[in-house]
Amino acid sequence: MSSKREVLQQLVREIRLDIEDYQQLRALLRHQRELLQRRDQQALNLHNPRVDALCQKLQNRAGRRSGALTQLGVSADAKGMQRLIAALGPQARQPVSGLWHHLQQLVRDCQGENEINGKLLAGQKELLDRVLSAGQAETAVKDYGELAND
Repeated sequence: MSSKREVLQQLVREIRLDIEDYQQLRALLRHQRELLQRRDQQALNLHNPRVDALCQKLQNRAGRRSGALTQLGVSADAKGMQRLIAALGPQARQPVSGLWHHLQQLVRDCQGENEINGKLLAGQKELLDRVLSAGQAETAVKDYGELAND
């Protein structure tokens, strides 16, 4: 069984890893937007599994962080993390707090990038739906007119 100190050290190491991975995710999401704007489906098919794999890695680490917070006797959420940071000694509090806030900002950045990509994708789908429905209506009128001429 790990000591609380070891659990805390592992928690901090994983927050640092999360910061690196969220920076990478942000870059991947920005690149994904470029591919969406270019409508480069082939590149998206190669790119999206990288995003998915990184998100899975981050999700797994978040699960471990929740477990660590529980082991340390606080709730497995942002409030628990704040309680943990407040309970740290003055020398540890500032660096851990800085890491935690940096991670939270990166998560918000990635959520924003993802929302932009989602809106872009939704707009492209809407446009495609309009083009397809206009084409179907045109075909129906043409077909109806041909039938009327027979």
